[in-house]
Amino acid sequence: MELVVNPKINKNELIELYKSVGWTADVNNIDNLRKGMKKSYVIAAYEDKKLIGLVRALSDYATVVYVQDLLVASDYQGKRVGKSLMHHLLNYFGSVGQIIVTAKNDERIGKFFRYLNFKEESKNTYEIDRRD
Repeated sequence: MELVVNPKINKNELIELYKSVGWTADVNNIDNLRKGMKKSYVIAAYEDKKLIGLVRALSDYATVVYVQDLLVASDYQGKRVGKSLMHHLLNYFGSVGQIIVTAKNDERIGKFFRYLNFKEESKNTYEIDRRD
């Protein structure tokens, strides 16, 4: 698996990835999604040049990071792709005080973020707070 920071992602690859995880509303306005991605910090995971996952974050690069999207193609879930993406993101933003994720209500997702040392701050919201 290869991780690429702020890659140029082909529109069809992006649509295929989002659809593979059931996020069809996001691809209804694919041009807006692509504009948003250009203004985000994105790490993409590729296997044999195929897009298999990505994490997208918004940040002021000093005090807070919001993880907007974490997607792993359905065929690659459970194969440490999400973990690798998040570890890279957490390392990159290592000096930022807060990292916040709002996720879908799913116990597997909560377990995943708790495994990465996020604390559940409220329903479906997880945070790493390094300000202490």
